[in-house]
Amino acid sequence: MSNDSQILFCFGSRPELIKLAPVYHNLKSHFNITPRLCDTGQQKDLLADLYQELDITADIRLSVMKSGQSLDQLIATLTAQLPEVIKRLHPDLVVVQGDTASAFTAAMVAGGQNVAVAHVEAGLRTYDITSPFPEEIYRQGISKIAAWHFCPTEQARLNLLKEGHPENRIFVTGNTVIDMILRQKNTSLPILAGRDGKRPYFLITLHRRESQGEPLRNTLATLMEFAITNPAYDLVMPLHPNPATSTVVQEMLGRHDNIFLIDPLPYPKFVALMSGAFAIITDSGGIQEEAPSLNVPVIVVRTKTERPEGVENGCLRLAGTERATILQELDLLIHDKAHYKSMQTAENPFGDGHAAEKIAHHLKDIAESYHT
Repeated sequence: MSNDSQILFCFGSRPELIKLAPVYHNLKSHFNITPRLCDTGQQKDLLADLYQELDITADIRLSVMKSGQSLDQLIATLTAQLPEVIKRLHPDLVVVQGDTASAFTAAMVAGGQNVAVAHVEAGLRTYDITSPFPEEIYRQGISKIAAWHFCPTEQARLNLLKEGHPENRIFVTGNTVIDMILRQKNTSLPILAGRDGKRPYFLITLHRRESQGEPLRNTLATLMEFAITNPAYDLVMPLHPNPATSTVVQEMLGRHDNIFLIDPLPYPKFVALMSGAFAIITDSGGIQEEAPSLNVPVIVVRTKTERPEGVENGCLRLAGTERATILQELDLLIHDKAHYKSMQTAENPFGDGHAAEKIAHHLKDIAESYHT
């Protein structure tokens, strides 16, 4: 392949870098391509250690985050800084992942400069722009801009076809996070101060913007009730750096013997924490894909999911944010062994561990097409 081809990956969050890293390494090792990497700085603190873990160095690092910054201010800052990056590097193709402000703005800026955009993890939909907000807006917007779409599942491909995107520009590849999970599975479980490592635990992650306020408080109050009435189980929760979430969590869950609030973990240790969990309670999108690869049941404390395949296959359960439905799902897990086993052994619909390889091949062919 010609070294004149330039592929620029733009990302800003920890999940984006985790999911793009295997594509980066596949391009670099198999096709003699070194993609350029632009880190917008959207989650600068969470990415600091991840670069070393993933053996990656960003070519460009922006600084877009300010304390108390609103979404519109973040997008305005990204829109001001990214055009110069595109102009300086002259990429043939800009690759974005998922549904963040960084991905959306990079796609918009690239499209505005007539640079083709490829979208990794394309086609996820709830078709409700309030759930999740703003991610559903971002991913629908990216799809309208992107020339190439790499879908994790057949359902995602069907969503894009229904929206009128050309069939020959859509590829079902699986999700690259499965590639990463399978490489990290054997990391040893982190030791948590004060916790008996032999006790079963629920891993909890809550951070969604639309969960803040009453939904988050409802969920936390329910989890506290569960912890009190089920002392044989621990609850382990890494605190998200967003103070809008972490302050409320510390206020409501910070004083109980079988609840452990911990700092964010390096990705390999977090995978180990997922793998060792009895089950996971989350509003995260990525964990809905990761946990089934580890045979860990997932209770999703949201009313809708853009990953319905997991619900259909039985590895995810939608519980919403109301006390009764959350407790019902938790009760099933701890008292119904057949139900637990069926979730634990349900087939993971999100990939086979070869998504990055497939995407890298497609990107190589796409980049070559711009030089023929």
